[in-house]
Amino acid sequence: MNNFSQTDIFTTALGLAEPWRVTNVEMLPSEKNPNTMEVHITVDFIEGSKFPCPQCGELSSIYDSKEKVWRHLNFFQYRCYIHAKVPRVECDNHKVKLVDVPWATQGSGFTLLMEAVLLTMLQQMPVSQVAKQVGEHDTKLWRLIKRYVEHALLLQDFSNVEAIGVDEYSHKGHHYITVFLAHPEKNRSKARVLFTTEGKDKATVAKFLEEFQAKRGKPDKVSDITCDMCHGYRNAMAEAFPKATTTVDKFHVVKTINDTVDLIRRRENRSKDKKKINALDKTRYLWLKNRDNLTGEQIEQLDLLLDTEYLDTVIAYNFKLKLQGIYEHCIDYNTAVEAFESLCLEMSNSRIKEMQKVGKSLTRNAVEILNYFDSRKTNALLEGFNSVIGLIKRRARGFKNMDNFMAMIYFVCGDLQLPKATIM
Repeated sequence: MNNFSQTDIFTTALGLAEPWRVTNVEMLPSEKNPNTMEVHITVDFIEGSKFPCPQCGELSSIYDSKEKVWRHLNFFQYRCYIHAKVPRVECDNHKVKLVDVPWATQGSGFTLLMEAVLLTMLQQMPVSQVAKQVGEHDTKLWRLIKRYVEHALLLQDFSNVEAIGVDEYSHKGHHYITVFLAHPEKNRSKARVLFTTEGKDKATVAKFLEEFQAKRGKPDKVSDITCDMCHGYRNAMAEAFPKATTTVDKFHVVKTINDTVDLIRRRENRSKDKKKINALDKTRYLWLKNRDNLTGEQIEQLDLLLDTEYLDTVIAYNFKLKLQGIYEHCIDYNTAVEAFESLCLEMSNSRIKEMQKVGKSLTRNAVEILNYFDSRKTNALLEGFNSVIGLIKRRARGFKNMDNFMAMIYFVCGDLQLPKATIM
C-alpha cells in the first residue's frame, strides 16, 4: 500500500479498470476566479488498447480521440474536474463511433456520481437554488433533468394501471397542461403521473391513449376514471376506456359550489346595499374555509352572519354545507341518490340565479357524481400534488415554453425509475 503513487490512489478511488488509468492530478487556479483553486484529474488509456463499439460491442481499433471534461464531486472544499481523451473507434459495421466511458454518460458534462447528487438535490430544491449552490448554469441542470426523464419515460410500464385520474393545470396565464395520473396499484403504495401534455381538450386524451397503449396499457382493463365536470374530457375518456366507470371527483363538485358562494359574496359586496356591504366586509375566508379551520373569533362572527336573513351568501353557504354533508354522511349509493336529488331540486328552484345554475350543472352530472358512492374514487391524490406542482411552477419560472414545467412534473411526481450511478 505504501508503494501506491498519487495517480494509483486516484485510479482506485475512481473505480477505474484497464485500459483506463489516472495519469495526472494537480491543483490549478480557476479560470473564472483565479483566487480559487480546483482539482483537475487527467485520465488516459493504455496505448494500443481496443474498445467496444458502443452500438454492437465489437472490439475495434482507435480511429482518433476527443478531449472532454466532466464536473465531478468536490474534493473536500475544492471543485473537481476529470479530463480525458475519449477514443473514437472504427467499427466494421457502424463506422466511426465515440466510445462510452465508465464514469459518465455520453453528452453529459457531469460524472455519474455528480449527476446522482444533483438529481437528489433537484427533487427537493428549486433549480435556480441548486445551480447557485454548485456553481453551474441552470440550463445545464435543466438538460440533466430532461435527459434522465426522457430515459426513464422509455421504461414506463402501464400494464397494471386500472384506475386513472385526469386534471388540468395552468402555467403562465391561459396556457394549460393536462395531467393523467394512475391511482395506486396493488404493487405500489402511491399514485404516479403517467402522462402530461399541453392543452385541455379531447386531443389530449387521444395523445394519452396512444402513449398508454404503446407502454403496454390495456384500455379494457381500466375500471375507474376520475375527472372534473368538463364533458370534453369525460366523453373522450369514455370512448378511450369503454369499460371504465367515470366518477366526477368530489373535490371539483365542492369547489364548484365553493366558487359560487364566493361569487355571490362578491356580487353582494359590490351592491349599493350598505347593510350587506358592512356585513360582508373582510369575510371572504369565513365562507371558503371549513369550520374546523376557523379560529374561535371567526366562528362567532360566522354564526352571527348565519342568523341573518338578508344575505344571499348565507343561503348559498347553507347549500354548500348540505352538499358536504351528503359526502360525509351518506354511507351508500341509495341514500346518496335521495339526498342529492333533493338538494339539486332545491338549488334549481332557488331565487338566487347563481345557485340555479349550479343546481342544473349538478343535475346534468348526477350519474357521474353519484358514482363516487359506489367507487369511492377521487382525485384526492392528484389534488395532493397541487402544492408540489405550485412549487414546480416556481422552479420552471422564466421559461417561455412548458417543456421544463412538464419535465419537472414527471421528475417529481412520476415515480420514475431513474438510472443510478453504478461506479465507485
